[in-house]
Amino acid sequence: MKNIKFLVILFALIILTGCFASMSPSEKVENMMNRYIKNDQEIINELDETLREQKLNKAQIARYKEIIKDEYANIKYDIKDEKIDGDEAKVELQIEVKDLYKASKKAGDYLLDHTEEFYTDDTYDESKFKDYKLKMMEESTDKINYTIYIDLTNEDGIWTIHELDQETLEKIHGIYDYETA
Repeated sequence: MKNIKFLVILFALIILTGCFASMSPSEKVENMMNRYIKNDQEIINELDETLREQKLNKAQIARYKEIIKDEYANIKYDIKDEKIDGDEAKVELQIEVKDLYKASKKAGDYLLDHTEEFYTDDTYDESKFKDYKLKMMEESTDKINYTIYIDLTNEDGIWTIHELDQETLEKIHGIYDYETA
């Protein structure tokens, strides 16, 4: 009986390994995007690392994290093309995300004309502005579409996604500055 269980487990592992090994570049990218949408723990851990680098207080970090998790959960994507050249591949996809850049820019524009609203005891209070900016981002409903390209390398029969560059990450997060790009 133990041998049968062992064989069933071994067979299942072989099947699963074979399935992952045979994923095409597009399937790998689709898997990655679905991990964003599902707020996969590894993706959230990477988000936490990024947020630790921001100059935000704990409450602001928690708010910003929820904004980005919502952003991830609502990403819409469509794989447009896959080009394979030997062991290198490039997958083109169209994504739709909330336009958090626009909300952030509106907050910055508002600050220029209403600086006095962000003062505490006659001193500019950056934390007040950051709270306002987060509020604008939370309330944002505008969407934007981007084309992004994901590079992959075939290593021992398994397609591996390259680390995403800063521009691609900013597009996924909806904070890409498309006005000065």
